[in-house]
Amino acid sequence: MSRGHIKWVAYTLLTIHAIGGEGMAKVLLTIFVDFETLGRTVNSLTEAGVTGFYCVEYWGVSPQNWSGFIIKEEPEMAIEAIKDNTERAIQVNTVVESDHAETITRTLAKRLEGKRYTIMKTPVDSIRVATP
Repeated sequence: MSRGHIKWVAYTLLTIHAIGGEGMAKVLLTIFVDFETLGRTVNSLTEAGVTGFYCVEYWGVSPQNWSGFIIKEEPEMAIEAIKDNTERAIQVNTVVESDHAETITRTLAKRLEGKRYTIMKTPVDSIRVATP
């Protein structure tokens, strides 16, 4: 993978399963972790009862490292500046019942203690699963 480009990872580790039952509140948990922390993150999700997820590999920069950083607007120089100042990371996504999200978040916090991570919780309005 070349740095500076977003790549949708083709190795989906598990697929999001069909979610039944109308009216069940769902949330999308998005967990951003350093590349080296992926295994621990996936094992933590499994411990917490998550049965499906997908991953996106990307190169990113934290707000603390980017704050006040100005790049030249010439495309090649901008790409080089971004390549030189970003880090390899993984975004792990899973859809879960909203009442289970807090348990998963606590499990991740415990298992990822001392590691850098970000967890976002987004309400899911609808899910359509096609299985031809």
